Amino acid sequence: MSDAKDKWLRQEQAVRATQMAFDLSSEVQKLIKKQAIDQELTPSDMIRKILGLDVKSKKTRQRLSFNLNDDEIAQLASRFNVQSDDKRAVKQQVADLLIAHTKNKKVK
Repeated sequence: MSDAKDKWLRQEQAVRATQMAFDLSSEVQKLIKKQAIDQELTPSDMIRKILGLDVKSKKTRQRLSFNLNDDEIAQLASRFNVQSDDKRAVKQQVADLLIAHTKNKKVK
């Protein structure tokens, strides 16, 4: 079979995949998400692992993100005494604050 036909068949199988979503208690969701983070997996991959299915994706690099509007950036820039148009400096100051916040916290 040609490479193009193999690729087409794999894509067709991917399209046929069924997504499942679950309304589970927040405690169950939290536990699965914590396990996923501890094992550097996505929650989806953690569920696949729990079910004994193949987990083919690589370990994930966990990132924290949130959105700021221009007013909030200006507010933080003022708080950190940096220029409001220097988003990189604001980002660094936020990262430093988050690191300092976790210094005396215990990860469970």
